[in-house]
Amino acid sequence: MSKQVSNSEQSGLERSYRRILAWYPRSFRTDSEDEILAVLLSTAEDGQTRVRLAEAWDLGRGAVRMRLWPAAPRPRSVRVAVKLMLAGAVAELAAMITVISTWASVRATVATRDAAAMQEVHLHQVSVIGLAPVAVGMWLWLAWANGRGQDWARPLSAACFALISLSVLAALAQGTAALAPATMIAAAVVWTLGVSSVVLIFTPAACRYYRPQPVQQ
Repeated sequence: MSKQVSNSEQSGLERSYRRILAWYPRSFRTDSEDEILAVLLSTAEDGQTRVRLAEAWDLGRGAVRMRLWPAAPRPRSVRVAVKLMLAGAVAELAAMITVISTWASVRATVATRDAAAMQEVHLHQVSVIGLAPVAVGMWLWLAWANGRGQDWARPLSAACFALISLSVLAALAQGTAALAPATMIAAAVVWTLGVSSVVLIFTPAACRYYRPQPVQQ
């Protein structure tokens, strides 16, 4: 009877491991899933029925790393650029939170200092909040594409940075730096991450990574 319970527990643990391993790329699962699963089950504690939190974190982190970056070696500039793009997604989210948290105080400041600018500042606040989810998704997508060495991702990254630059210039023209300094600081952080990542993916080492030369026979 105890043997049946033990088999049932192991079956449940195996299903849990397979659900996490499903996050890995299909090619990797085809080649290595059974071996990894066997190791995980053999090292599980007696009576363990669920994947431990630390174990799930390590497996999930490995899956994200494999999906973002291919097996081919990447130059340091590309690795840093991808990390900066991931930070850009976080910065966009922080910028949205900053606009929301300072909404009332900014409007009060505008009403006191320059009431005529109220509509422009309002449009800026609404656009930041409304476009933030799109911007976060774009940062994550570009991080994935550049990490995979997709050459089309470089000009697209440059185009997105150009849009960020235009939005910053528009905010400066509206006087946002004086009326909403916290929002302007958040925008400056996003701009800095953007320019740094774009410069890195156009370095000579990165160019060789995105456009590998054919092997001479």
